[in-house]
Amino acid sequence: MTHSSDTQSSNKERLENVDIFKCNFFTQFSLSKATLKGLKMSGYTKPTLIQKLVLKPALQGQDVVAEAPTGSGKTIAFVIPILELLHQSKVSMLDGPVAIILTPTRELSRQIFSVFAKIAREHRFTMMNIMGGKVSALKDQEWNSIARANILIGTPGRMAQHQTENSLLDTSNLKLLVLDEADRLLDPTFREDLEVILQNLTPDRQTLLFSATITKATDQLVRLSMRNPTIVSVNNKTTSACSTTPSDELHTPDELLQYYAVVPLEQKLDTLWTFLQSHCKKKIIVFFSTQKQVRYVYELFQLLRPYFKTLQLRGNMNQQKRFQVYDRFVNSPHGSVLLATNLAERGLDFPNVHWVVQFDCPHYVEDYVHRIGRTARHGHIGRSLLFLLPSESSLIDILAKYSVVLRQVKFPESRIQRRVSKESSSLLARKLELTQSARLAFSAYIRDYCLMARINSTKQHKRNETTGVFNAKALPIEKYANSLGLPFISSLPKEYLQLVPDAVKYIKSFPTVVASSSDNVTQLSTSIINDNRDDELSTVNLESTSSAPAALVAVKDDNIDNTDSDDNLLLRKPLNTFMPNSSELKPLDLVENSSTDDENEDIQNAINEFKTSGKSTNKSKKLSRMQLAKRELKRKIRSHRKLEFDDEGHVICEKIGNIPVAKPPIIADDQIEAKSCEMLNIDKERHLLHDIIDKEDKKVWRQRIRERHQAERKKLKEERKKLSQSNGPKITLKERSSDSNMEESE
Repeated sequence: MTHSSDTQSSNKERLENVDIFKCNFFTQFSLSKATLKGLKMSGYTKPTLIQKLVLKPALQGQDVVAEAPTGSGKTIAFVIPILELLHQSKVSMLDGPVAIILTPTRELSRQIFSVFAKIAREHRFTMMNIMGGKVSALKDQEWNSIARANILIGTPGRMAQHQTENSLLDTSNLKLLVLDEADRLLDPTFREDLEVILQNLTPDRQTLLFSATITKATDQLVRLSMRNPTIVSVNNKTTSACSTTPSDELHTPDELLQYYAVVPLEQKLDTLWTFLQSHCKKKIIVFFSTQKQVRYVYELFQLLRPYFKTLQLRGNMNQQKRFQVYDRFVNSPHGSVLLATNLAERGLDFPNVHWVVQFDCPHYVEDYVHRIGRTARHGHIGRSLLFLLPSESSLIDILAKYSVVLRQVKFPESRIQRRVSKESSSLLARKLELTQSARLAFSAYIRDYCLMARINSTKQHKRNETTGVFNAKALPIEKYANSLGLPFISSLPKEYLQLVPDAVKYIKSFPTVVASSSDNVTQLSTSIINDNRDDELSTVNLESTSSAPAALVAVKDDNIDNTDSDDNLLLRKPLNTFMPNSSELKPLDLVENSSTDDENEDIQNAINEFKTSGKSTNKSKKLSRMQLAKRELKRKIRSHRKLEFDDEGHVICEKIGNIPVAKPPIIADDQIEAKSCEMLNIDKERHLLHDIIDKEDKKVWRQRIRERHQAERKKLKEERKKLSQSNGPKITLKERSSDSNMEESE
């Protein structure tokens, strides 16, 4: 690598005389022409406060720890120093990695890569986004070309894998390390991977840390080998406020209006549905605690067919699907709702988000700050709404200690639509996959809540703890299960039973009819769900729904929900969203099915199949499971055995050929008699199957030959009659058969 020491020294001298508070344009920071041109073409001409405070020490080669509110421009604050370092050092592909940027999520890594691509368009550097979840071809390309990239952007896990397994990666020329969302990267989740990365880096590097919440702990900075770092903390409430140490306050944008509402657990879904329906023209992000909750609420809302477009973003989705959902929500101007986990709470820049709704109580105060940071970005007005249980109201006092003040709002009972609680049970009864999703969501929420209650009781989180907020004993689990559409509680997590042993009384078993043995398989029959509700909670008739009047479908009013009132969050009482079959109304234009996950089914096709199931004209009757089992037994083919387990690994059901079989009675050890266990003979079963198929094929072949001969005889008789009438020569059977054979050979 060739260095231009004269250029670097001259730039440092110029920066010494720069007054950062008088710099209103990037041209006053002695940046290169390529960087200035890239900033101008990307629409960046004036630096923000955090950019002013960071650029001077970062361009001088100092270590920096920067804390600033979300949406204040921290990404540009470390993009510019990296580009200037590479420009002054005159690096090439042969020099390998010179700068590394680490992020906690793949989406944030991809976003930073796109920012680099815009601003560095006039530079001649090589960049690479390294992360997991790629297809095999892209993985091989990443593995072989990483040594030629000057800027590496990725997650700690993928970077650590390259450093330990890829011999082509050489970081001896590394000059700068950036940790975006540093407080998250310093957590125990990434600690092992981060230590592997730091051990392979040069100690004389420059390190930059950025986040909206930075801890005061100096031991973490020592572990990063930072040398007298310049600590910058920006308070957005005063335009010129900054300090050399992180403050106890958590800074939020001035343009953000923060609200909270105390809602019982069993009414949260109805309240969320009503809120989203009344703001159907807005762009909203809803945060949940677990992935299972996101999946269930997404599938449930798709069946209820709301006015808005629904998307989901969670960790266990396919990587390509996650990127597609991210791009679709970014490009959606309005009328979109993103259901997400903490995967989307840090760093992601979603433009023009009107509302951020936190459906569950955040685990820590930092999580709350990062979640609300998805709105009110770059000077735009934003609003946030936090749902709290009555037992979680103490979180408001904890937030007030960190100068985060929320305003309470109330949802009138008369304006809350109970459609979710009324129709969820009938939807679960018709769709077994949705029932399983509801059970997993119920268990995941209870388990996560209990884990947080245990962590807070032991005070394992030293800063910004939420002690006393999570009280598992105050959860109305039976009402919560009914609100999800579950008629009873089939199981409870062991973490909850340890805290509340008396909760065993809520567990009920699901009645089933099973087979007594594998030789006498009976058809499974289950009892219909009896949820002990009123008659109004009965199953929805799809055909009657389709004949709803058009007035209930589309509310044509351009003035609806154009402005949000601080005193009244529900702008109007939402109407029922029944969708008629009329082609003139175009229901798909109002409600778009935005499913991008492989796990989700096509809702419209399912409804069409349900409607046309009784009008089918197909005469071939589909065989039942009992008939299929009997057919297998007649052929003497031993069916496969299948065991089903619950979330905790216990065997809950044993099936033979998809038919449940009852467990054998437990016999004492002294009563057990030695019995011969008949093993499956693969060769014998294969020969038996071959004989059966061979007999059937021979029977079909004989029938075809018989029909062919009959047709030939019939045709020969007709020709004889014609010849006899015309007194022509007679054709024998032998001659006719030879002619037919010649035709077949041709």
